[in-house]
Amino acid sequence: MTSKDNIRLSLLGLPIIQSIDDFSKITHISKYTIYQLSRHSEKYYLTYEILKKSGGKRKISQPSKKLKGLQSWILVNILNKLEVSNSSKGFEKGSSIADNAKPHVNSNCILNVDLRNFFDTITTRQVYNVFKTIGYNQLVSTILCNICTYKGSLPQGSPCSPRLSNLVAWKLDKRLQGYVGKRGITYTRYADDMTFSGLNPLNVVQSLPTIKKIVEEEGFELNSKKTRVSGASRSKIVTGLTISEGSYGIGKKKYKILRAKIQYLTRPSEQKNLKRLDNVSGWLSYLNSVDNKRYNKAMKYIEKLKKAYPDTIITKL
Repeated sequence: MTSKDNIRLSLLGLPIIQSIDDFSKITHISKYTIYQLSRHSEKYYLTYEILKKSGGKRKISQPSKKLKGLQSWILVNILNKLEVSNSSKGFEKGSSIADNAKPHVNSNCILNVDLRNFFDTITTRQVYNVFKTIGYNQLVSTILCNICTYKGSLPQGSPCSPRLSNLVAWKLDKRLQGYVGKRGITYTRYADDMTFSGLNPLNVVQSLPTIKKIVEEEGFELNSKKTRVSGASRSKIVTGLTISEGSYGIGKKKYKILRAKIQYLTRPSEQKNLKRLDNVSGWLSYLNSVDNKRYNKAMKYIEKLKKAYPDTIITKL
């Protein structure tokens, strides 16, 4: 590692690590353990599948407690100190799906595009390049890369994967923003969900072939089944939120479902159903973060029901 690399790391506020000895001292983890977690990382994962809401299965690779601890150290002390693109809204501290929807308010047309197998597509080479580019030498970059990857790609289950995916996608975001920005189109990405919007529907739709070309050149792939165009006659949805009348929120349909869930808490048969109570509490927390207008409306409805049904579990909300 050159003095130039050390200066770059220092300017970024990153720990200077030139060897396994340095890594061991700064993390308080033995050299033997670091070597094992790096050289044989595949032995420290539990792999299983969960069902997707949209159908099919998603593979989860859960790191062991020891490996996850070291990954968390890398996340806090290195990855979280690096900047991602302004277009990236997912997995970022203090950011939510509301921040992803907000830039697309008042648009006449929205194009939703999904990246297929986002984490699986990101290779060890790309992850290695993240660490090498910021100033770590070949050995340290390899060790960090091995600890953060599993069987050649980013594992769904590692605390490092979300942040690394945004860092790897930095060039993709910059190229897409550079292309659509000149055409009056707004672009944001929430994990693998990309959204493009503008006032001119034809302009937005005609940008798709070039968007696809840029995505593929950067090593990603579009999921054509999830490509969606929304204009004046179709509800505009951005990461689950409805864009309408200069604002965004959960939409009338979802609010109606939530209102029914709230009303159920006043029924005699539901007085021991703590699972439903927790479900409603979760919905209210979500609503408060993405749709303040309907949240206040829901709370007024709850207060009304509390007075009408003082002996029911709705009073616990």
